[in-house]
Amino acid sequence: MRKLILSSMLVLCVFEVLVIAQAQEAMMKPPKVLTMTREVLKTGKGAAHEKWEAGWPRMFAKANWPSHYLAMSSITGEPRVLFFTGYESMEDWAKDTHAQEQNAAMAAEQATLADKDGDYLTGLSNAVFTYMPELSYHPDVPVAGTRYFGTVVFHVKRGHDDHFVEARKVALAAHEKAGLGDHYAVYHMTAGGAAGTYVIFLPMKSLAELDAFPTVHGKAYKDALGEDGQKKIDDFESQGLESSETQIFAISPSMSYPAKEWVQADSEFWGSKPVAPAKTAGKSETMKEPTKK
Repeated sequence: MRKLILSSMLVLCVFEVLVIAQAQEAMMKPPKVLTMTREVLKTGKGAAHEKWEAGWPRMFAKANWPSHYLAMSSITGEPRVLFFTGYESMEDWAKDTHAQEQNAAMAAEQATLADKDGDYLTGLSNAVFTYMPELSYHPDVPVAGTRYFGTVVFHVKRGHDDHFVEARKVALAAHEKAGLGDHYAVYHMTAGGAAGTYVIFLPMKSLAELDAFPTVHGKAYKDALGEDGQKKIDDFESQGLESSETQIFAISPSMSYPAKEWVQADSEFWGSKPVAPAKTAGKSETMKEPTKK
C-alpha cells in the first residue's frame, strides 16, 4: 500500500482496529503482518514534510480506500517518520499493492505526491515484520488515549534466534506471574534489514510511563523472574545479543490515515481526519501500505 508508494515499511504498534463486542471500545491489536516505511528527513524540513504528507490521507479518503495506516514521528534519534500498515497475510499485502497499481487515477496522484516528497528526505527504506504472539504481553490497547510508542530493536547474533525466543519467554512468564500493567508486542523482521532483527513495540498514553518503568519492573518482577530466569536473560545478552537500541515515537494524526472507528473513539486527538467508510465484512483492516515510494 501507500509507502510501496509509501511502500510499506511502525509502528507502534500499528495495529488493526478491533471493536470489542462487550465493551464496544475500539482497540489497537497487532496485525499478523506489519509493513513499514522509514523516511529520514532533511534538517529543518519536518514541518514542510508533515504538511505535504497530509496529501496522502486525503487521496486515500477520496478513493474510499479500505486500507489504513499509522504514522509516527521520532522523538529520539535522527529525524524520521515511520509509516505502518497491518495485514492478515503477505498475500493480502500483495493484493492491496496490486489494487492500487491498477487504479490509474490514484497511481497518477501518488506519483505526483512521491515526486515532491523527495524534496524533504535524505533517505527511505522499507521492511516487513511478522507478529510473534507467543512472546507478546497484553498487546491489545484502547485507541483512545494512546499517543506514543517505544521501540526496542534487538540484533541477534547468527545462530542465536532460539536463544532470543527462550529469553523472551522467560521475561513474558515473569510479567504474567507478577501481573504487570504494561503492554508490548514482539515482531520479527522477515525482509528489509539484517537477519536476526526483532522489535518490541510498547504503546503508551504518556511519557510518564517511562518514569514508572523502573518501579513497574521492580521487586515483584524480579521476584517472579527469579535467579534462574535472570541468569537465562543474562546468558542471552552476553552470548547471543549483537546490539540493541531503544527509541521513542509520537503518533502523528496529520500524517496518518486512520479507520473510522479510530476517529470515533478519539475524535479530539484525530480531529477531522479524512477517513474511508468502515470496512466491509471479509476485508482486512490495515494500517498503511499505499504504493508510495
